[in-house]
Amino acid sequence: MQTTIKQIKISGFKSIADVELNDLSPYSVFAGANGSGKSNFFDALAFVSVVVRMGVIEALRKFGGYGQVHCHTKPNASVFAARFDLVLDEKSVQYDLTIQQMDKSPALIERLVVDGSLLMSRHPEAVTCYVNGVVDKQYLGFPAFISALILTAEASSLLGFLSNTIVYRIDPIKAKQSHHANTDTNELDQDGRNIAAMLADLEKEADIREQILEWMTLLVPGLQDLGTEHQKLDGSTLIKFTEQGSTEAFPAHLISDGTIYALCIMTAVLNRSTHLGMTLIEEPERGIHPKAIAELVNLMRDNAQVKHPIFVSTHNESVVRAAESKELWLVDKKDGKTVFSHAAQSFVAENGLKLDEAWLMNMFDGGLPW
Repeated sequence: MQTTIKQIKISGFKSIADVELNDLSPYSVFAGANGSGKSNFFDALAFVSVVVRMGVIEALRKFGGYGQVHCHTKPNASVFAARFDLVLDEKSVQYDLTIQQMDKSPALIERLVVDGSLLMSRHPEAVTCYVNGVVDKQYLGFPAFISALILTAEASSLLGFLSNTIVYRIDPIKAKQSHHANTDTNELDQDGRNIAAMLADLEKEADIREQILEWMTLLVPGLQDLGTEHQKLDGSTLIKFTEQGSTEAFPAHLISDGTIYALCIMTAVLNRSTHLGMTLIEEPERGIHPKAIAELVNLMRDNAQVKHPIFVSTHNESVVRAAESKELWLVDKKDGKTVFSHAAQSFVAENGLKLDEAWLMNMFDGGLPW
């Protein structure tokens, strides 16, 4: 069983001119300074998600149009390409996606190979599906801006994996607010604003509630209990916290940003861990004590799988310290282009030197937090 994502390639997206990442751990850390392109890489994965789910035109609209997504340093800037090579449902899956003419009339080219057999190939307006290497069906006139993965039953796992990608950029202020009963609780919002409603729903699942409470008591010393409270006057839901030795619960707006931040990340990870899809978390360390960060990393690592990778971006030494060399990628920008290097290829522990110490001493020749 493949225990890593064999390959992810992205080209032609913002500062991502051409990036090839091989053998990614299900839990991976992308460390580098602000502006190095960590967010652009996450956004590129989210862009693919919208493309396969809703089509290229809608993806371009959601990401601000061609002017906001194309690569300024790439000669053929109107072309975007991505490749994914991984194991899903015990099958080897390779998927290639190219978007041509993003600046004019976007058109898709796709190729899907499962266990070494070509299952689908498409050019603009023409899709061919295969069975045992023989043409099975052809679709002529298929919309050039819609992914053909929906036409292949064998692509259902890949479609689920790619379409269920979320980039979490938690906003503690929004997360502390109360939310009404009709708030969607299927998924934590990208900014965490529906965390109260999510917790109210998750309280019905004893196992998840117990896990959240267990992890929160590790992260927040003195915490005894947390729950939600329905407000009869306006129908909203509030998060309530109880400290050890106290019988009175206090509302979320009185707790630290770091606590609500950790709660949002924890809820997202535990709620999504059994599903296909990518969970991308920006700066999980915000407002959290270094020792608590190590526990949060353990939570993310324990719940990460090839079918549900958890990638985090950071410029914090505590997150790097909690990582393993195989999990750490250094992100830099050179000549306007984002470049990645794998710590495992250059890190050798000597004289007890820790990963974060080597990083801050620039022993990886890049990816520094400044």
